[in-house]
Amino acid sequence: MRRYDAVTVFLLLAGGVILPVVGWLVGAVMLLASRRWTLRDKLAGLLVWPGGLAAAAALIILAPTRDCVYVDDSSGHRHGGHCTGTAIPGWLGVPLLALAIIGPLVTALYLGRRARRA
Repeated sequence: MRRYDAVTVFLLLAGGVILPVVGWLVGAVMLLASRRWTLRDKLAGLLVWPGGLAAAAALIILAPTRDCVYVDDSSGHRHGGHCTGTAIPGWLGVPLLALAIIGPLVTALYLGRRARRA
């Protein structure tokens, strides 16, 4: 695989994390400009998981959290709680995070294999 192809795949995978939005866009332009990949490969690289790992990073860094404050009385019993914020339930958040990691990795592996064959 040529260096240009490796840089293209890397930017599609991690460019959105390193330089938000711009990094992935540079990789997308490089993918479209390359003669190495077919139209099908280019569509897969651009549409399967746009932004690469940026969505996973956003889920981790910017995930909403839930803060709760409880009051203990003199006998040590916890009473009422006041919670602020929201949290993504685990049954939804974990699969979303897994998909946000696996999708870009599979796309990068696909493009890497296709570049080696060309």
